[in-house]
Amino acid sequence: MYHFVWVPKYRRKVFTELYSETLKSIIYKIGYDYEIDIIELEIPVDHIHMVVRGVPKMSPSDVMQIIKSISARQFFKLYPEVKRRYF
Repeated sequence: MYHFVWVPKYRRKVFTELYSETLKSIIYKIGYDYEIDIIELEIPVDHIHMVVRGVPKMSPSDVMQIIKSISARQFFKLYPEVKRRYF
C-alpha cells in the first residue's frame, strides 16, 4: 500500500466542489482500468491525498505516473479554462 500526496503547480486552490467530484471519478476509472486498488481518496481545494494498492509488478513511481498523467489529460480536456486560468 502506498500513500501519495500531490499538489497542483504553485499550490493553487483549484479543486472546488465541481472539479473535485469530476477528478475523483476520473481517478477511480483509471484505478479500475489499470488494476490499481484505490483505498482512500480525498481532494481538498489545494492538494490530493491517495492511499492505493497496486499490483506487485508495478513500482510506486509507475502507479503515480499513470494516475497523474492520465488524470491531468482528461481533466484539462473537460475543463480547458482551468488550465488557462491557473497554469
